[in-house]
Amino acid sequence: MHLATFIFAFTYILISLGENSPRKLDRPTAALLGAVLMVMTGSLTRAEAAAALDLSTLAVLFGMMVLLAALMQSGLPTWLAFKALKRCRSSHTLLAVVVFTSGIASAIMLNDTVCLLGTPLLLEITEQAGIRAAPFLLALATSANIGSVMTITGNPQNIIIGHASGWGWPAFALPMVPIGLACLTINWLMLELFYRRSLASAEIHRQRSATPGVPVQYGLAFKSVSVFIGLIVAFLAGAPMDFAAVSAATALLVWANRPPQETLKAVDWSLLLFFAGLFVVVQGFVKADRDLLNTWINKLGTEVYPESIAQISIATIIGSNLFSNVPFVLIVSHWVKQMSNPKFVWLLLALTSTFAGNLTLFGSVANVIVAQGAQQKAPLRFMDFLRVGVPITMATTAVGVLMLWVFLARGWV
Repeated sequence: MHLATFIFAFTYILISLGENSPRKLDRPTAALLGAVLMVMTGSLTRAEAAAALDLSTLAVLFGMMVLLAALMQSGLPTWLAFKALKRCRSSHTLLAVVVFTSGIASAIMLNDTVCLLGTPLLLEITEQAGIRAAPFLLALATSANIGSVMTITGNPQNIIIGHASGWGWPAFALPMVPIGLACLTINWLMLELFYRRSLASAEIHRQRSATPGVPVQYGLAFKSVSVFIGLIVAFLAGAPMDFAAVSAATALLVWANRPPQETLKAVDWSLLLFFAGLFVVVQGFVKADRDLLNTWINKLGTEVYPESIAQISIATIIGSNLFSNVPFVLIVSHWVKQMSNPKFVWLLLALTSTFAGNLTLFGSVANVIVAQGAQQKAPLRFMDFLRVGVPITMATTAVGVLMLWVFLARGWV
């Protein structure tokens, strides 16, 4: 085994353990340790490590985080969420609202952000309404993952795929939006089926559902929404995503007319560090095991046909849960470029790696955010999530892949 392969495996184990690791290392620190070891052991030169950093992806993530941080500080998303949830007259309506609002919101914002916002809101609403929280928390997590497939900026792995593939924001969204909406509908129907008894017996008590007023900073809300709309327009116009995102973030920091550090403190710098470390660790692994990867590629082939589509989909679901979807996408990106129809395979990789996040409780960061946020009031057990996650992942992946294959056969992608 190459030393770089050992470092990669060691880093992945630490990332999987998180703060349960012997030294209480969190995931960003584990990725940073792996990157340092890659250079320290000579597996990568300093120049190779620097070249491995995908600055475009980091720039898009940074820009989106600044915009979302300012929008959250305005209080507008919280106010809108309360307004929408308070209008629900039954648990069935509430479930539908959670599925489609979280899914569509994740296409515009990062899915992790939607779960970070939605978890405490759902806990408060369900507690005040006197109904069980678990079905709605599962709806939030699974729908945020599914909905994020619709755009390049919906989740981190899509951002990586967007820069590696050459897909533009509107061109990517064109086939993926109908797939995302169809799979959100499937998710809603399956959750209705799984929880039909508890939903049927749950009654929202209106007298308990009054919520306190949520303060909104209307000036900051207007500026944040305006800049966000401008960024989407820039994406649609084909502007480079990295430059557009950083420009939008800079414009908002200047226009907001408030201390920038308040917004910059809310940026998830540890996530940016995590990705930077992963870029270096994966590059070291690919450099050391290029022959092994090429052998695997040659066995799988480079042609796109129904059997290979099924093989790629299954491999991605398994790999995304073994390695986590972002490291898996980074690894296989070196192989996708050799396919006969790489643009289609990029879409397939985005779809299957995203939907794979719903397989287990630890399949995506979004799931973990919901579980940790609900741990005190409505803990989600691993088996509770697995019982719902496996059939939802299988059903949505099958339908999504089938729709994508039909689009390919029709010449639409």
